[in-house]
Amino acid sequence: MTFIANMKKVVLQWPSFGPYHTARLRACQAMAPAGVEVIGLAVAGQVQGRPWTADGDLGGVRVVTLFPDAMYHELPKQEVKDEMKRVLDELQPDAVGVSGYGMTDSRAALKWCRSHGAIRVLMTESKADDAPRQWWKELLKRFLVSQFGSALCGGSPHRAYLEQLGMKPELIFDRYDVVDNERFRSAAGVARQNSDRCEHLPGLVDVEESSPYFLVSSRFIERKNLARLLSAFQAYRKEYSNGWRLVILGTGPLEAELRKQVEDQGIPDVTFAGFQQFDELVAYYAFAGAFIHPALQEQWGLVVNEAMACGLPMGVSRTVGAASDLVQDGVNGFKFDPTEAADIEKALSRLAANPEDRERMAACSRDIIQGWTPKHFAENFWAAVSVVRS
Repeated sequence: MTFIANMKKVVLQWPSFGPYHTARLRACQAMAPAGVEVIGLAVAGQVQGRPWTADGDLGGVRVVTLFPDAMYHELPKQEVKDEMKRVLDELQPDAVGVSGYGMTDSRAALKWCRSHGAIRVLMTESKADDAPRQWWKELLKRFLVSQFGSALCGGSPHRAYLEQLGMKPELIFDRYDVVDNERFRSAAGVARQNSDRCEHLPGLVDVEESSPYFLVSSRFIERKNLARLLSAFQAYRKEYSNGWRLVILGTGPLEAELRKQVEDQGIPDVTFAGFQQFDELVAYYAFAGAFIHPALQEQWGLVVNEAMACGLPMGVSRTVGAASDLVQDGVNGFKFDPTEAADIEKALSRLAANPEDRERMAACSRDIIQGWTPKHFAENFWAAVSVVRS
């Protein structure tokens, strides 16, 4: 279309960059119209709780980081505003994919776009049940959303919330939340063929001979609901004394409290395996029997995409954003009420019950996630750009 044909630069802005973002940038550049440069714009080198190792393969995409040595949440707001304006003045993009509307950097990018007549695409994964809603805040959100020409959102609950905030359905595109499926699938396959190379990792010692395990990958914070998961797992093991193990990846402020819960309550076969970078992370996916995501509140949950790409049956909280579109009860796993330990326990028991069912669910996970790839992200991002008329 004309709007795209006349473009030279398009910026995608996020708080920081991890593997998820670089995969999307590569796909956007690969699908960009001739002569259009895609530029990644990060605010900070790191976001608290996500100590990613940078992904070096950017496919030729240029990346600019405003504060490369800083932690995102520690940056002074005025410095973020000033630096965002300076860099966008320098880049002069024709369109900007803006990450959200509530943070200082997002609003600074939106302000720049409005004052320079640039197309602005809202990239969002907010949904109506993320938190209790206050009418005056919803009015402010409606105003902010109205300043965007179109939106790229997570899935069906996020689309519904955007419509609730006043955006027309024809301006909303989905599949914002994707990972590099093929990279996860392939790396997990390599790990399965070389199990001896993984046995130095906590919880993977003699992995071919040990019992199967439920896998969790999460930050150790209240809303991730790990304490209730541990209670549900304890009840499961009381029912099945020779049942599966539980391996938990991640770290966070509640780690000492969770470890104490395991020790004080005598919960068996729980391994805290720490935060793992990609090469180690895929080994845990490779040998898991099922993946569990028990969060009380989660806008999306990209670990669900990762686990499905690696071919795992899923046990996911109904309040996790990804559950609506990616988890089908009895097909590739089970959804549960995260506020009820008994409901979580039921999901654990059902996932561990039948090897043939698990094999079928694993295949279904692989099939479903093929509709959620960086290519889909890029296609819908460019559609969101092209639909804008003013």
